[in-house]
Amino acid sequence: MRRHPQLRSAPLALLLAIAVVALVPKARAQDATVDSIRVMVEGEMAALRAPGAAVAVVRGDRVVLEAGFGVASAEAVEPVTPLTLFRIGSTSKMVSAAAALVLEHEGTLKLGDPIGRYARGLAPALQAPSLHLLLTHRAGFWQEAAGNGLHDDAALGARVRGWTGDRIVGPLDDIYSYSGPGYWLAGYAIEEATGVSFADAVAQRVLRPAGMTRSTFRPLEAMTWPMAQDHRVDSAGARVVRPYPDDITTWASGSLFSSAREMARFMIALLNDGVVDGARVLPAGIAERMMTAHAQTPDAFCGYGYGLSVCRNGNVRVVSHAGFRGGSGSIVMMIPEERVGVVIITNRNGGIMGRSAGRALELLLGRSLPSGQGSGPPAAMAPARFPGIYVNGTDTIRVAAGAGGAFRFSYAAGPEQPARFTAPNVLEILAVDGTSVGRFMLVRGRTGAELYLHDGLGAYRKRTR
Repeated sequence: MRRHPQLRSAPLALLLAIAVVALVPKARAQDATVDSIRVMVEGEMAALRAPGAAVAVVRGDRVVLEAGFGVASAEAVEPVTPLTLFRIGSTSKMVSAAAALVLEHEGTLKLGDPIGRYARGLAPALQAPSLHLLLTHRAGFWQEAAGNGLHDDAALGARVRGWTGDRIVGPLDDIYSYSGPGYWLAGYAIEEATGVSFADAVAQRVLRPAGMTRSTFRPLEAMTWPMAQDHRVDSAGARVVRPYPDDITTWASGSLFSSAREMARFMIALLNDGVVDGARVLPAGIAERMMTAHAQTPDAFCGYGYGLSVCRNGNVRVVSHAGFRGGSGSIVMMIPEERVGVVIITNRNGGIMGRSAGRALELLLGRSLPSGQGSGPPAAMAPARFPGIYVNGTDTIRVAAGAGGAFRFSYAAGPEQPARFTAPNVLEILAVDGTSVGRFMLVRGRTGAELYLHDGLGAYRKRTR
């Protein structure tokens, strides 16, 4: 679904560990846990060949580690620091969702109302979803990747008013299906309800109160601060992405610019019921609402709150979100009951450093996290139910019956691949050598009338004609 000219003047040490900064007393800087986290981040960053990265670790109501690694651009030697801005991709959803909850708290809107009450000019089929369903990915919306587009504030409204009802995957509240466009529509409802642009509404209700003074959705504002360039990494190396990819209509789902330091402030607010540095920056109760699962994935292992994934690893609640854009990546992971969290941001396409984030939490806890186990789909179905065409937006999956009970799987216009049915309700996609390269579950929607192939994130509705 989603290249770096060799740095001739910078030594390897500069590439991997330049500008490490820790806002902790000198004695604690030598703490084995903090040092281990730093070394781990350096190692994963090197494995990804990311030009730069930034990390912040939170315990309780303070930052115990913040650090920058590498460089902001593969074509220069400006070091990454904890204040360097990166575009954090879909991790932005937690900030967008927080703005909606703040607006509800102040009485500007209600999350349970149909958005047609606030957003003008929508096609009739798009007026019914509530912000609650949009923000928890249960509004039946298709998925679509962000790309390049317009940059003026009026573009968001113009885009969503041009949508028709054929962009619906399934009925309202029928199944969890992750959707960026659902957040774009929520962003339009927010700006219509407030009378200001989406970017300004979020800045006024969330970013500025939280002390995230440099964080912004606006690229022309972000570039006035030290900012990491986006990079694509391939066999040729890491290359700066040009032109810089942007589309204002997609900001609500994944285009916030922020830094490790300022994302740490947002984590502190979530872990301390909206209080940072002794001051209330989010209304009481909003953080817990965000970190409570309001929608379940089909395997019943994880759920989705407001802008946050909520998983149970044994009796441990792990709250997280990852994101990437054309040349950057980020991950936030928190354990609310222990009041610990970590954010890692990189300037490399697909640079989601989940291994380091998870291990950092374990080091903070002093124990390993138990493995998560879902309960599986609720009702088993026969393999004969699998063959058919499944659709999510412009993406199409075809499953055909093969010889001897085998299946053939194809995605979009791609080649056919072998597949096999494994109980309960799981279709494994196989490589030529027979190894598993993916899996989908066949599940019914809540109403029982619709069948979906689900990969744990998105749902593909089975065509009936």
